[in-house]
Amino acid sequence: MEEIRGTEALEREILEDARKRADRIIRKAEENARLLGAQTEQRIKEAKAALLSEYQIKKKTAELEMLSRLPLEKARLDILYRDEMLRKALQEALASMNPRLFGLWCVKRLACQAELVRKSPAKVLVHGLDSETMRDIGALFGQGSDISRDAQNSVIGRDSGQGSGISIEEAPAMKVRGLIVEPIDASYRISLTENDLLEWLLDEKRGELAAALFGSSD
Repeated sequence: MEEIRGTEALEREILEDARKRADRIIRKAEENARLLGAQTEQRIKEAKAALLSEYQIKKKTAELEMLSRLPLEKARLDILYRDEMLRKALQEALASMNPRLFGLWCVKRLACQAELVRKSPAKVLVHGLDSETMRDIGALFGQGSDISRDAQNSVIGRDSGQGSGISIEEAPAMKVRGLIVEPIDASYRISLTENDLLEWLLDEKRGELAAALFGSSD
């Protein structure tokens, strides 16, 4: 009996020791879980803070970049506005220009290329030009007073030696006044219209015209 009681006591001691060990393991696990949770929460806070800082930096960088572009954008819009106003003012000025003055420009420019035109048969298509300009164009090709208008408003240059093969024809289909030279062999094309004069003025005299319209920038 004494031996049995000794065995039971030993078993209780072993069980008690096992319970204590288990309790320590559980408490340790709970402590580790608590620490892990705290660490995880801290890492989440740190990640949030890092993301917020990165966002703020990117936001500030974008704001600075936008502010740096404002002067350039303002200058670009100012240039576009001035170009539009200058073009509109020129269009209005050309529309009211003395027909003879516009005709003289056409004749002068055409005279610079008259030798090219004389080399092969060609049509000189005209629209909206005054009678004096028409005579000047005919004179360039030796046709002089031989230019006439038929009932259908076509103007034909009659051959007179030097101007042989050159015809001058009214072209109602042209949308702007001026003239266009088209050779039969299509080897070149000369356009001298109100639109061409507009573009020439913008290319060659933009500075002077802008100064007259907007004032000097000095």
